[in-house]
Amino acid sequence: MDMNGGGREGASWLSSLAGPGGGYIWMVVLALWGGTASYIGRLKSNKALTFSLAEWVGELAISGFAGLLMAYLCTEMQMSWYMTAVATGITGHMGGRGLFMIELFLRRRFGFSDKGGV
Repeated sequence: MDMNGGGREGASWLSSLAGPGGGYIWMVVLALWGGTASYIGRLKSNKALTFSLAEWVGELAISGFAGLLMAYLCTEMQMSWYMTAVATGITGHMGGRGLFMIELFLRRRFGFSDKGGV
């Protein structure tokens, strides 16, 4: 039985993309999806806002970066692929707040001040 599709010919490419064999590309997709969900939620909750392609692309850049950093941290902490995927999607949804939390974690982990100075 192969790890990518349980021996089924047609399912192997899909299993390798959406499962643990999909690598960090899938993590970035989850982060971008989380950022898009966050942006849509903000648009729906504030009727004064209108869709802006530039704002959405900015949201995607921040979300993708934050999610990829979280995926790397989870990998370093030897979390399961599925827990890493969840953390990556949530961090992508958090965007800049996720980056701030990662920064705090790293500052505490390496003994730097939380006050902004090193």
